[in-house]
Amino acid sequence: MAGKPKKNTTPNQGNSKNNIIYAIVVIVLCAVALFAGRQEQQQQEQTNSLQIFDGEIPQNDNFTISDAEFQVHMIDVGQGDSILVMADGQAMLIDAAESKASSAIISYLQAQNVTELEYAVATHLHADHIGGYPKVMGAVKPKNVIESICPESILPTTQTYEKYLKAIEESGAKYQALKAGDTFTLGNASITVLAPISEHASSLNNTSLVLRVQYDDVVCIFTGDMELPEEKTLVASSVEMPENFLKADFLKAGHHGSDTSSGADFLAKVQPEYVGISCGVDNKYGHPAQSTLEHLKAYTDEVHITAEEGDIVFLYDADTRQKKIVTSGKGE
Repeated sequence: MAGKPKKNTTPNQGNSKNNIIYAIVVIVLCAVALFAGRQEQQQQEQTNSLQIFDGEIPQNDNFTISDAEFQVHMIDVGQGDSILVMADGQAMLIDAAESKASSAIISYLQAQNVTELEYAVATHLHADHIGGYPKVMGAVKPKNVIESICPESILPTTQTYEKYLKAIEESGAKYQALKAGDTFTLGNASITVLAPISEHASSLNNTSLVLRVQYDDVVCIFTGDMELPEEKTLVASSVEMPENFLKADFLKAGHHGSDTSSGADFLAKVQPEYVGISCGVDNKYGHPAQSTLEHLKAYTDEVHITAEEGDIVFLYDADTRQKKIVTSGKGE
């Protein structure tokens, strides 16, 4: 006698197939949703990337001195020049005004946390450019001292110059006299000496070391007291330079804004976006000359004068590629 059939303990084959199909459908739908979401994210990233490469740089009008990788500080020293250039934390001082300004320069350097100078630059050997260096070098040591080549026939014989030479010796810094074509670096900034071009200048002003400083796409030109004759020589020599090599975002106007500098041919090459002029309040020379201001304002409304605005600081923020000027607003 046959026994009772055993109960089937295997799952229902129809239901199993349905469950498998359902699971596959769910997986496919999830994959499609994830793929679509990823595509949307990638498209957004591409859009953002395109915006950046098309020049749509994120705006940050509130960036400060501490944010800016590249900085130019025109220190308010009265009738003279003293300019602090900082690139990626390295510092270069271009000129140190007269002796009486040395305390103000030292205080300014300390306020910017400058404890060492990569370069101490003397554009030329007049007292209102080198007079403060003996005390400044004593307080903030330079690694290198740079000045322009100068014909022996016009070297100063003043006590100011003698003290300056002694300060260089005591600093232990490496000394170099440079001319047009020489190059060096400050952080990620590349620096080219534009002048003096001739080794036979007849005046100290026209031995001025003229520096072109480039950081990223930003170019600054520092002219010392270069006057019209050397400007013309520089413009003539520019035919051998890369196109627009003299074009600058920031220009330190020559010779404190005197009408002996900032000639039409030179400015046509530079086309500055920002200009800084260093001079004293009610100075006896009448700097800056009204004619010079008119020449400069043909190119920009951003002409800033230490006698009126105090310390003038040009800032460049590499993250946003923004440039701006801030001033202390205190006057001399």
